[in-house]
Amino acid sequence: MTKTTSTPQVSPRRASPARGQVPASAGEYPNMAAPFDPGSSADMPLTRVLHFWFEEVWCKGNLDAVPQVMTQNTLISGAVSALAEPECDYREVVAALRNLLGPMKVTFTHAMETRDWVSVRLLVDTSDPKDGNDFQITGQVMARVADGKIAELHSNMDYFKMFEQLGQLPPEAMAICMTGERLR
Repeated sequence: MTKTTSTPQVSPRRASPARGQVPASAGEYPNMAAPFDPGSSADMPLTRVLHFWFEEVWCKGNLDAVPQVMTQNTLISGAVSALAEPECDYREVVAALRNLLGPMKVTFTHAMETRDWVSVRLLVDTSDPKDGNDFQITGQVMARVADGKIAELHSNMDYFKMFEQLGQLPPEAMAICMTGERLR
């Protein structure tokens, strides 16, 4: 017996986003990987906003997409928040970090959302552009979405590992710091 699979039909209204809305098609996110599939997750619209954010801004480097997803009043917290607030344009932060890394592929391993909050655990596959060595960074992002844009963004990424892999911190820097020793 042959097993047949059918592709779910998408209404024309859902097939293309309205102006200013985040696209929902998985084909529009070539650098984003499963398990989150924005094309089949109609019940997770806030996760789709973060998916678009990472694909367009971080993976593709489309800095013009920042105002599509964030407002000038977006509250940002995390390791780079001091660089992003209050006067700094977040595009400058993105550009600075992207200049340190090779091409990126982001995978959401976990996603949860409520009425206006979304939280994801993610893996970033990238490389050191100086030598091409591949490495992975993990992180968690939590965001409040209002009117289709990120109103609050709370991010925790493993920057220690990133800077170790880029040769800016010694190997096992976290373990060294936990012993009370200073990095030299």
